[in-house]
Amino acid sequence: MRSCVIYARVSTKEQQAEGYSIPAQLKAIREFCSHEKLTPVAEFVEAESAGKAGRTQFGAMLAYLAAHPEVAVVVAHKLDRLYRNFRDQITLDDLGVRARCVVGDTPQTPQGELMRDVNLSFSKFYLENLREEVKKGMDEKVAQGGWPHMAPSGYLNDRQNRSLVPDPERSALVRYAFERYATAEVSLSELAGELTSRGFTSRSGVPISPSALHVMLKNPIYSGVIRYKGRLYPGSHEPIITPELFAAVQEVFEPKRNGTKTIKHVFALRGFLTCSECGCKITAERQRGHAYYRCTHGKGKGSCSQSTYAREEKLSDEFASILSSIEITPDIIEALVSDSEALDAELASTLGAERSRLEREIASTNARAGRLLDAFLDGAVAGDVYRAKADDLATSLRTFERRLRELDSGATERTSQVRALAETAAAARVAFVEGDTAGKREVLATVLSNATLEQGSIASYQLKRPFEYLRRDPKGAFHHSWWAIQDLNL
Repeated sequence: MRSCVIYARVSTKEQQAEGYSIPAQLKAIREFCSHEKLTPVAEFVEAESAGKAGRTQFGAMLAYLAAHPEVAVVVAHKLDRLYRNFRDQITLDDLGVRARCVVGDTPQTPQGELMRDVNLSFSKFYLENLREEVKKGMDEKVAQGGWPHMAPSGYLNDRQNRSLVPDPERSALVRYAFERYATAEVSLSELAGELTSRGFTSRSGVPISPSALHVMLKNPIYSGVIRYKGRLYPGSHEPIITPELFAAVQEVFEPKRNGTKTIKHVFALRGFLTCSECGCKITAERQRGHAYYRCTHGKGKGSCSQSTYAREEKLSDEFASILSSIEITPDIIEALVSDSEALDAELASTLGAERSRLEREIASTNARAGRLLDAFLDGAVAGDVYRAKADDLATSLRTFERRLRELDSGATERTSQVRALAETAAAARVAFVEGDTAGKREVLATVLSNATLEQGSIASYQLKRPFEYLRRDPKGAFHHSWWAIQDLNL
């Protein structure tokens, strides 16, 4: 029996259910070797495209063959699993190695070599054509509002719907990053440190760097706009921030680019107020030792009649009054925590049963896929029938796995979150009143949004969810059903 090496490869973008998975290839190759009286002495397996330069295992195989000239045969499942360019073929020929294939094997004759070269030419054409079609598909996907790459931080790839969805673990911190930087009182390095302290990392667990943060804050995808090949397209995904907030952050970057503007003072309330009449930003200036706030009249003075200057002390008192509406007492905090613990106990058994069911479905589907593959390799199932059934099983498996991930991601530490929320709400007013400028801004950024100014007074505002559920009216009654714990998740 002659010695040989085995080479198996699967492209990372190929579906495992198409019959080219590594286990399927290896099983078929070993049976072929046994039938052809070939003895495998080494196996090389990788998951890289044949068109990709520098395939690690292919290079390792060449080194092995060069060091073992007595091994003169390499066996692959198909020709295009081994190589798709003539350079690879010439390299093997120079080593005196013959390529054998389970599917499409050619005799070692001039006619066989011609057939091999023709097949290789078709494979090379297929690869180049596939590249062009992939590029066209990506361009078309972007034109329709889709995103063709790995999701940026703050989003996840929804592979079933082929779209982006907000990452439940990171999207809130991405929004915080934009809101914080829009205040123009932190540097990229400082903000990166804040995000790291709040647990924001890459998917590999690496803390975000100032340069990576700069790229993130300049990316319009978070406002619903896709930048692709230098052009902007409306995205079909859910934005994490508003276009207005994105524009505000770009304005903060602007002075650093042209050097024409500087920020002389940091004002506690600037960036949290807009004009109720024209919607322009409220700016601040210092006069005679006091900070005053007024409309910028960014759309022209004729478009807005607001001319009143509001002192910071007055507006701070109004904000403190708003924050007092969520200043809950310790007994209410304990009641919230108690209700949360009861709800957790109620849901635990339901979630456990559903998780067990999904795990059984996944195990069963994998077993069925294995039996189907064995039947296909044994010749009991036709290729078209196999591919159709394998595709159905793969779809079912992805569905079960996605549901299991969703179930696990939904199992948050509800009680600790509820306690943290309640304690933040209880201390918000005191933290604002007694805090320095940075402390006041942090409280407002955490709790409030969309505050408007009219004739020197706060005309409207919104409490960020879920703080809105803890708001009380003047009589002390909650505006919302505060015991609805499922609405209070941070």
